[in-house]
Amino acid sequence: MYLTFALDQSTQKLFFEKTLMPKFFALIPAAGSGSRMGHELPKQYLTLNNRPMIYYAINTLYHDPHISQILVILAPSDNDWAKYDWSEFSQKLTVFKCGGNTRALSVQNGLSEARDKNIVDENDWILVHDAARPCLTSDQLDKLIKEVADD
Repeated sequence: MYLTFALDQSTQKLFFEKTLMPKFFALIPAAGSGSRMGHELPKQYLTLNNRPMIYYAINTLYHDPHISQILVILAPSDNDWAKYDWSEFSQKLTVFKCGGNTRALSVQNGLSEARDKNIVDENDWILVHDAARPCLTSDQLDKLIKEVADD
């Protein structure tokens, strides 16, 4: 946040203008059913090194100091999320069960939900990362954030 102070010459009053820096949010669409894979469990919950695949994306995003909040968008009928302990991420994790039939609809519904709940501001950045992509690195995330930070 930047504060600018100025003196109004006509009234001799000091005033300031507050300009907020945009925040960075991560949105993870995780409403897929896994039907194309032919597996009964959705991809985001398939186990990789004894953890569901979505864990790795959340972990990387959670530990980045630039990310204010992680928004996970689940299908309304998702019963698998609650089977896992997500408490280690509780300070930055928000879950919405508003996912759509497509990735695009899940992202759109998640953005609408975040806006309706006044979580995000119009100047904030929303970074979208798929739940079934566990190989996001902190270096990749930092590079992206540095690239867009001044836009």
